[in-house]
Amino acid sequence: METALDTLPHSVWMRDASGDLVWVNKAYAALMGTVQDDACAGQMEITVSAKGRAPRDMAREALSSGQPQSNRCHIIAQGKRRWMEITETPLAGTTRTLGFASDLTGEDEARSSLDRNVTANKALLEQMRTAVAIFGADQAIEFFNSAFTAQWGLEEQWLNNRPKLGDILEKLRDMRRLPEQADFRKYKQGWLDMFTRLIDPHEDMLYLPDDTAVRMLAMPHPMGGLMMIFEDVTSRLQLESSYNTLMAVQRETLDNLAEGVVVYGGDGRLKLWNPSFATIWGLKAEDMANEPHINRIIDQKSSFFAPDDWSGIRSQLIEHGLERAVQEGRMTRTDGIHLRYATVPLPDGGVMVSYYDITDSVRVETALRDKNAALEAAEQLKTDFLANVSYQLRTPLNAIMGFSEILDLQYFGSLNERQKEYTAGIHESGQRLISLIDDILDLSTIEAGYLELSRTDVAVKPMLEGLYDLTMEWARKRKLSVKLTCPDNIGCVSADERRLKQAILNLIRNAINFTPENGKIEIKADKTGDSLNIEIIDTGVGISKEDMDRIFQPFERTTTSKGTNGHTGAGLGLTLVKNIIELHGGTIEISSVENLGTTVKAMLPI
Repeated sequence: METALDTLPHSVWMRDASGDLVWVNKAYAALMGTVQDDACAGQMEITVSAKGRAPRDMAREALSSGQPQSNRCHIIAQGKRRWMEITETPLAGTTRTLGFASDLTGEDEARSSLDRNVTANKALLEQMRTAVAIFGADQAIEFFNSAFTAQWGLEEQWLNNRPKLGDILEKLRDMRRLPEQADFRKYKQGWLDMFTRLIDPHEDMLYLPDDTAVRMLAMPHPMGGLMMIFEDVTSRLQLESSYNTLMAVQRETLDNLAEGVVVYGGDGRLKLWNPSFATIWGLKAEDMANEPHINRIIDQKSSFFAPDDWSGIRSQLIEHGLERAVQEGRMTRTDGIHLRYATVPLPDGGVMVSYYDITDSVRVETALRDKNAALEAAEQLKTDFLANVSYQLRTPLNAIMGFSEILDLQYFGSLNERQKEYTAGIHESGQRLISLIDDILDLSTIEAGYLELSRTDVAVKPMLEGLYDLTMEWARKRKLSVKLTCPDNIGCVSADERRLKQAILNLIRNAINFTPENGKIEIKADKTGDSLNIEIIDTGVGISKEDMDRIFQPFERTTTSKGTNGHTGAGLGLTLVKNIIELHGGTIEISSVENLGTTVKAMLPI
């Protein structure tokens, strides 16, 4: 037997009734770093750690109890610490014991490594924001991280009592933290069956009553049981839904744009296009399949340009799709189509190019430009004609006025009443004609841009009082009352006094002409901030709504342009007033109610 035991890799020894070593095998001697005889002669015992039991004591207890004694402990052999399992067994029919020791150092190191890995894994899982739970083979929870308790609203103290998965499901059901189920018992059993049926990882989506979406991943755990991962994907699903909706809207919008849009990637290949782009350039869907290079797309546009110009245009079109710079411009094709193009560099390194057919706009623009030139020429011709006619009329008119004054003064004999009446009519008509000619000349000068204002500080109230006195005689003849409302401290305004008086006098004359007998006229002035406001208010015939839009046009007469005295104006007064006020940097407003009166308000910067 000793020969057989000598071949074993494990340490084996034999003791007598007193516990002394009487025999050891080669493995024991090697463990102690000696030979067999010396080990027995020197009673070289295995030295165990303080927490271990000495083999000699174990042998004595084995003899007294008649039962084998075993102990696992660390020993020190040849300066090395090893983990051993030591057993002392009484030999039947003798007073001896047989001892043997198994070296478990490798197993101990593996277990320690496993414990360290488990601890590290648990620490890692604890730091994760994703909820993780590990259930043992008995379905009781073995591990959970903080994210698990937070996501499901479970108490950590309750989970530390190792409830089973079924109990957790029941609690979550009571808390309405599980999807609503018609047959909860069947649903619960489906979860529990994973402990015995699950081989590969199983993924499922849980849609909770509070609209939370949770992705559940269950997988067999290497140590038995299940590992479950729960990820709240509500925000991600909402983001994906919003993104998909946005992409669908953008795609639909792009497809329905009248503007042709194309996107080239940083590698020069076609990435995106819309139907309008294909229509504008006469391209087919197959021409743009498989992301062709920009050179291939551009070469298909050559028929739209003159052969002599194509080389330069081709380089320009390729530059539009490759150069990362904002560009815009126009191009004209040989088929008469005018295109507006624009390029925009994109964040991903690509370039978007858009084309818009502006042929109709160009045609309208050309027609409008031609029409405007014709209108300007006609307007200039009219202005020149009126100015020339006015100058030509002034000489004979001055002669007529001079002769009418001589007749009126009766230098060549007395006149009867009828002759006096005719002479007065000639003189009055001449005065009106001179006033009209002056207005025409002033208007022509303003429109030509030749009129320069001679500005001074004009005292507002004295100026208005002078105009008031001047118009009183006209108003008296028409049986009208005129009122001046102006504060004494209104101050001055920077203006050309002669031109400003001319404008206000025109407004007063209009008010007198279009106000019936016993009517009222008010000349009113005040200041608002940095503006001087002068208003001429009358109770005359007013202006109709349809005439308000053209009241400032030269030679335009309104439906009420015939004055109450039977005279009709030439339609220049308000035009001249507006131009004079605007030359001063001011504005003019008219408010009127037909048959009730009109208010004309001139606003001048002080």
